[in-house]
Amino acid sequence: FSRTRQIGNKNFEIMCKPTAVRAPKRKTSLLLTTSSFSDKDGDGKPPRKSSAILTIAFIVAALFMVEHLLRFVLKDAHYLLENETNLKVFSRHLGVDFVSCSIVAYLGVANRHICEDLIVSLFAKKSDSINKIMHPSGFETRMYTYHPAAQHILVVFLAYQVKNLYDSYVWDDGPEFIFHHIFSGLVAWFAMYPGFAHFYVIFFMGISESSTAFLTLLANFDPKFGLDGASEAFPMGKVVMAVIFVITFIICRTIIWPYASYHFVKDSLQAIASDSPKAEGRKGLMKCTMFSLSFLSLLQVLWLVQIFVMAKDEIQKLK
Repeated sequence: FSRTRQIGNKNFEIMCKPTAVRAPKRKTSLLLTTSSFSDKDGDGKPPRKSSAILTIAFIVAALFMVEHLLRFVLKDAHYLLENETNLKVFSRHLGVDFVSCSIVAYLGVANRHICEDLIVSLFAKKSDSINKIMHPSGFETRMYTYHPAAQHILVVFLAYQVKNLYDSYVWDDGPEFIFHHIFSGLVAWFAMYPGFAHFYVIFFMGISESSTAFLTLLANFDPKFGLDGASEAFPMGKVVMAVIFVITFIICRTIIWPYASYHFVKDSLQAIASDSPKAEGRKGLMKCTMFSLSFLSLLQVLWLVQIFVMAKDEIQKLK
């Protein structure tokens, strides 16, 4: 009887013992708002990869629709667009390039508070910048913290690279453009999965694309990639667009970009040298991104020189 009672008590304890409740598995869904990227499970992880792929496919399809809708709507809007090639080029630049760059730029500006320390430290005193604002001890927060807004930017950015890769092939833009879209797309994907440097994503793939948005409009006047006759039809429009582009390029690409790259490299070196488990599986990606950003920072300076040379030629034409 004693043995039976012991067994009964043991069974009662097992029945009454609380069991761990598993979090419900995330469903594959469209991610169209920043809130849909939020960390609902509190585990610091992004939505499922299948959700990101579905959303990327949806955005690419939407860009195709906008592009072809513009071809239909604008075909009789101006005599320049009566030319079928001009119509297709303008629809691509406006409906795909400008729309995509404007969206990621808006998301970056709207969520600039995430990388506020970076911008503030640029204009702060040197001692404040080093010792208080962008202190080296905060590298893990900057490199590993998940930000839904950054993930949102990355999904839209990658979708744009996919569409632009297709367009570059169809329009024979050149191998350098194809390589750029593939490389940029890969960086965006790995910044999502396994995920890193969301603090910096807000600027590099968000805010800085504001200059690219104006560049896509200026491209309509390019003799190779633009509309035939656009420079002659809208000479002042070309000048105004060029001035806006140069201003945004200088601010985003030649002032903030190298400074942001410097801090990204510093944080990456610390992360690579650390024994943190968070660095596992990310060190190679950090090294690749670190060297590519350093190279791109040098290119920004070369492009600035090229811009001033071209601007000088355009001003002489107006005289």
